[in-house]
Amino acid sequence: MNHSLFLNPIMLVIPFLLALTACQSGSSSNKSLASKAQPEINITSASGDEKNTGIDHLVFNVTLSHAYDEEIRMDFHTVDSSATAGQDYQETQETLIIPAGTTSSTISVPVIGDTDVEPNESFKLILNHPINATLAVTEVTGTIINDDVSVATGACVHNGSGKDYPVGPGQRYPRISDVPWNELTAGDTVRIYYRPDPYREKIIISTSGTDQHPIRVCGVPGSNGERPILDGDGASNALNDAGAYGTYPPMEGLAMIMLWNRDYDLKVHNIIIEGLHIKNAKNTFRYTRIDGSQDHYENGAACIRIQAADHVIIRNNELENCGNGIFTMSQSYNEAHLTRNLLIERNYLHHHGEEGSDTRHALYIQGIKVVYQYNHFGPNNPLSGGSTLKERVADSVIRYNWFDSGSARFLDLVEVEDAAPWYIEEEYRNWASANNEPIDSERLEKVRLAEEGYRKTYVYGNFFKHIGSQTIAGSLVHYGSDNDPELSRSGTLYFYNNTVSIQQDQSDLWRFRLFYLGNRNATTPSQEVAEVFNNIVYFTPENSSEPSYFCLNETNGGTINFGINWITNTWKDSRIVDECYYGVASDAPTVNGESNLVDTLGAPPPISQETLIPLNTPLIQGVAQSTPVEHPVREQYVPHLKNRVRHTVDNLGAME
Repeated sequence: MNHSLFLNPIMLVIPFLLALTACQSGSSSNKSLASKAQPEINITSASGDEKNTGIDHLVFNVTLSHAYDEEIRMDFHTVDSSATAGQDYQETQETLIIPAGTTSSTISVPVIGDTDVEPNESFKLILNHPINATLAVTEVTGTIINDDVSVATGACVHNGSGKDYPVGPGQRYPRISDVPWNELTAGDTVRIYYRPDPYREKIIISTSGTDQHPIRVCGVPGSNGERPILDGDGASNALNDAGAYGTYPPMEGLAMIMLWNRDYDLKVHNIIIEGLHIKNAKNTFRYTRIDGSQDHYENGAACIRIQAADHVIIRNNELENCGNGIFTMSQSYNEAHLTRNLLIERNYLHHHGEEGSDTRHALYIQGIKVVYQYNHFGPNNPLSGGSTLKERVADSVIRYNWFDSGSARFLDLVEVEDAAPWYIEEEYRNWASANNEPIDSERLEKVRLAEEGYRKTYVYGNFFKHIGSQTIAGSLVHYGSDNDPELSRSGTLYFYNNTVSIQQDQSDLWRFRLFYLGNRNATTPSQEVAEVFNNIVYFTPENSSEPSYFCLNETNGGTINFGINWITNTWKDSRIVDECYYGVASDAPTVNGESNLVDTLGAPPPISQETLIPLNTPLIQGVAQSTPVEHPVREQYVPHLKNRVRHTVDNLGAME
């Protein structure tokens, strides 16, 4: 029998199993090929509180679009923006490894804690050189949120590492001039005790402290909390200050307290001035010069003048009736001629300015990186034409202050003058070319950071109380330039969570302008932009039935972007183009977001115009939009010179 004619059943099954195995193997191979598609790396920006001491960490979350069966690598490093490596955070340069089969990881950057009250600061995290993956983004931002809340010190005690200099009746130094001012060093404290009679002696500070051990000049209050008074009327310069003022005679008559190091390459730094009542440094008063002769103060004399300085705190003072309340210089010669890192907080400033002058102000600040907070700005001298706060600043934050009526303008935020090559990259390059100087990379980075701050200004959490019969003011905020349009801010004003009360009749002024963007004398329209949201702006007549015309802006264009706001709607009246923009509609600002505004037609008052406290109306409650992550609203001003935590920011205005 021929067995080859018969097929073994097992032999019949084997080919089928082999074919099935081949199919399955092919399917598995296709799946393996699918998993070989490289994933995309995503990373989000991060923000976190700074803390007061030690090292905390800012954590960036990293995710993959899908798992991968091989290890993934990516290099990253930090780059300064407004934050500085070594001071605000630790420079980081590493390689991130994401194990095979996983889809997420984190990058941690150490943040250095301190107790300085300062703006929020940021750095860039740069990503590059991915292996086995692609990058969705190449850089993200890390924001270090300032969590320090400054309070009035109350007690003027010596707690530094240096010497104690008590001044006053029964103290080791009976007179202010007995203090060896030119010998002060880091950690020294000069404590000036209250006495019924004012001190009539002037001060010049020419030495410096350190970050950890500043030089502190403070007032020891009287039994009823009175600040010691430094009166410029009849004050004298100390004989041993002759070298400090230099050879230019007018320097002696420019301030009651001056910060200045005459050395061309040095500037004063790390100084605190607090708890004093300084007044009457003004051209209508006389003082005694070092040589014993009498002279009037110079035009523009100040209660406190900073010729150039770094890291200065002016806190909890009353500044009264000076040409300028506080005046700071910045000049382009070198770094030693710039004022940087200034904190002005919890001061009461009032009755500053000079009769007939519009160039003297409660504050006149030129510098880089300035914070103003918890201050009470009273009226200026009624015969003065100056502003409350005038600045030529890169990187300024104006928050949680109270502004009373009584000046030509509450805020005058205008162009840099004497230090443009330190603010604007183009100006620096022009200066270097004109002087045959090479571009210094370190300085260029400083200039770029300054320009970034110059193009953004933050005004939030403030109270503005305007009463037409008490002031010559015709506008609330000027943002742009007043002299040179080429140096104008040309950036963005962030104006949010402010409470504004305006009472003005046509008999006071025919029109009132909320903003003045740019420069009315410029040959081209304003490039300035105002981002306006979460505000209450309540406009009413004061005494008559004829309120002033309510204008959004001056006659030179600009852009206003409205978010959610409660704003009296008379800015839309039919005669506004004629009365505000003199019949030229193209001179009005470009207005975006009008539909975001609360409908205020026939609405009840949102605030008390006496106290500015919000009233119980649902139109301002629970409707606010989110605030910038770099400058969130966390506090609110409490009348007067106080602050407290703001628990929610759901409501419009400066108070929850």
